[in-house]
Amino acid sequence: MTGQSRSRRLLGLIAKWLGAVVLIAVLAGVTYEQIGERRDRQRLPQIGRSVDIGGRSLNIFCSGKGTPAVILDSGAGDPGYAWSHIQPEIAKFTEACWFDRAGEGWSDPGPFPRTSAAMSTELHQLLHRAGVPPPYVLVGHSLGGLNARVYNGMYSDDVAGAVLVDAAHEDEPKRAPASMLGHTAPRYLWRPIWIVVQTARLLGVVRLLTPRELLPTDPAQRTREQVVRALRRQPKAIAGLADATLPESYAQAAAAGGFGDRALIVLTAGRVDTSAHPTAEDRQFVAYRQAWMHEIQPKLARLSTRGRQTILAQSGHRIPDDAPDAVVAAVREVVFDIRSKRAPFAPRATQP
Repeated sequence: MTGQSRSRRLLGLIAKWLGAVVLIAVLAGVTYEQIGERRDRQRLPQIGRSVDIGGRSLNIFCSGKGTPAVILDSGAGDPGYAWSHIQPEIAKFTEACWFDRAGEGWSDPGPFPRTSAAMSTELHQLLHRAGVPPPYVLVGHSLGGLNARVYNGMYSDDVAGAVLVDAAHEDEPKRAPASMLGHTAPRYLWRPIWIVVQTARLLGVVRLLTPRELLPTDPAQRTREQVVRALRRQPKAIAGLADATLPESYAQAAAAGGFGDRALIVLTAGRVDTSAHPTAEDRQFVAYRQAWMHEIQPKLARLSTRGRQTILAQSGHRIPDDAPDAVVAAVREVVFDIRSKRAPFAPRATQP
C-alpha cells in the first residue's frame, strides 16, 4: 500500500469517526431536550386546555359567563398566565380568556414568521375551535396591543371594542432614542437566524445555556411572578425571541385601519423619574417618554371616534402589574358600554 493510499484511508476513517461523533452528539442533544421538556411538563402542570389549530396546539384558559368575551393578549415574551391576577376579576362580569401565543406558556412552537398577522390568524383559529363566540373585547399589552390592532383589521366583524395597555406603536423606531432600540438584523438574515436558534433549541443547546427558575415543590406555594419567570425561561420561549420580524408587525398595524365608532380605551404609562438627569441619554429618555404620552399614545385613542386615553401617572410600562385595578376598570367600562349601546365616550385624557 502506497503512502498516498494510506493517507486516503486514514482520512476516510477520520471522516467516519467525526460523522459518528456528530451523530451521537445530535442524538444526545435531542434526547436531553426531550427529557427536559417532559420534566418541564411535570414541574409546571398545564393551566388551561390545549386546542388543536391544525397539527399543533395553543393553550387557552377561560372562565366567567357573558358577552362580549374579553380576550387578554400579553406583552412580548410573556405567557398568558401573566394575566392570571386580572382575568378572575373580569370573569366576575363576563367571559374572560387568556391564552399562550405559539411558543409561549403551554402552547406548541409556531412556524416562521411570528408577525402580528400570523399571531392574529392563530388566535382567530384558537377562539373558533375553543368555542369562544364573538364579539370580543381585545385587551392587548405592549406587543399584544399591536396584535389587537392587526386582529381588528383582519377580523373586524368579530371585534366589539378594545383596551390598549401601553400598546406598542409603529412610531417607536422613528421616535425612540437609539439607546432604547435593539439592533435589527437585515431582512435577508431573519429566516436563517430563526432556523439556527430553533435548531439550537431542538438540540438542547438553549436549555443547556439557560439557568432554570427555582420553584417551590408545592404549586400552591408558588407566586404568579415565579411561574411567569419559569415559563419565560423555557427553551421554546427563549428561542421565540429570535424572531426579528417586528418591523413587519409595525407595518401591518399601520395598515390595519381603526376601530370605527367602537369603544376604545388607551391606558398609558405615565411614571417618569423627574429627578436630575445628568447625562444626555437620560434627557433623551425623558423627552421620549413625554412624546410617548402626549403624541404617540393619543394616536391610538384616535383610532376610534369613541377612543379615550387615560394616563396612569404612578404606573410604568408593565401596567398589568403596576395598576391591575385600572385595567379591570377600563375593561368593565368598555364591556358595559357595548352592552348598553349608550352614547360615545367623551374624548379626554386623565391622570389619576
